[in-house]
Amino acid sequence: MSVLSKIIESVNVTVHTAEIREVLQPLSFSKVILPVNYLTQLNKGYFVNDEDTTPMKEGSFFFRPAGFEITTKHQKASDYYMVGPEPFKSEEERIKFFKTLNPFEDISAKKEIFSFVAFDVLLYDSIPFFKVLDIAGFPVPYDNELSILMRNLCAEFAQDKIGRARLLKNYCEEMVIQLFRHIASQPQFEKKIEKIIYLTDKRLVKIIQYISENLEKDLSNKRLAEVAFLSEDYIGQFFKSLTNNNIQDYVEGKRLEKARYLLNTTSDNVQEIAFAVGFKDPAYFSRRFKMKFNINANNIRKYESGAI
Repeated sequence: MSVLSKIIESVNVTVHTAEIREVLQPLSFSKVILPVNYLTQLNKGYFVNDEDTTPMKEGSFFFRPAGFEITTKHQKASDYYMVGPEPFKSEEERIKFFKTLNPFEDISAKKEIFSFVAFDVLLYDSIPFFKVLDIAGFPVPYDNELSILMRNLCAEFAQDKIGRARLLKNYCEEMVIQLFRHIASQPQFEKKIEKIIYLTDKRLVKIIQYISENLEKDLSNKRLAEVAFLSEDYIGQFFKSLTNNNIQDYVEGKRLEKARYLLNTTSDNVQEIAFAVGFKDPAYFSRRFKMKFNINANNIRKYESGAI
């Protein structure tokens, strides 16, 4: 059984949005980092990705994993409105360039149309799979099954019917399987796949899941060694050999990422959040936060909202 065959049984998918959009004006995204995975299908018109400067063929797809820079061009033109490295600052800015279409309307008279689905794929509910696979993006030729799944996702997302969430998840899981099959069929990805064999090690999975679920608790090497049934002296070497990360650096990174999320989604102050994610010293937390994100924790809410 291949590595991908083993991994696919343990992935969990979440659909964020699925839409059909009309491009209203020439637009280019430059060095934008996407927070989630995107699969885009060009229905009609002109669409270019920086990873493959040849314009997409109508009906074909392009997959962009979360966490990688992208540059794209919508519509063929000599001059483009540039957006980046941050995406649109507001919905008002977005609707100048993109119109969300009803998936059931006739688009035969429209010239620039694309469909997309934005989604997460987590392994063991903890590991962003496509990010660790380390493939920046790739084209996918027209595929009838993928096309049907894209249409179904867009249609289901646009409606508010019983079972909507379940169907979206089912369609997206099928879509991810098709992407896995495509990756497995491409010789240029073979070495990437071989490198992620470590993701099937149950001891590593236990460590990563425990860290994710217990950020506010004791995550010392001693405690993590107990979780994975390893010796305290060996666990650091074990984690480093499989992930190329120091285990305590990984713990701190996860705590800081959770802190940034809490700062943007709660009204708790910095000190409360520092304690909530496992830092015992708020001053130390603030220093490490500034070092990781290059902005003070006290200012992150204003920064994320565009106020500064």
